[in-house]
Amino acid sequence: MEWVALALLAAAVVTVTVLVATGRLQPALLSEPTRTVPPLELPDAPTSSDVDRLSLGTTVYGYAADDVDAALDGRRQRLADQEQALADQEQALANRDGHVHPHA
Repeated sequence: MEWVALALLAAAVVTVTVLVATGRLQPALLSEPTRTVPPLELPDAPTSSDVDRLSLGTTVYGYAADDVDAALDGRRQRLADQEQALADQEQALANRDGHVHPHA
């Protein structure tokens, strides 16, 4: 009985090998990822609560790389904008401290 199972397994392996070699069977090794959530939609002016609700979808191979990249790009840009605004405020305060204002 065991030899019958081994013979069937060997026949299946040979058949699949021949079909792949002749091009009649083309396995989709790296097909497009299957998304578990829609693409991330972050508001134009995200807040810290938006980060709490941030959910990255997964694919067959792990996290959806495009979604992760988009989320990180959005966070990076927001931080850069905040850093620039803070630097501008500090510069304005530094310029103001040395001058007397007429309304003071």
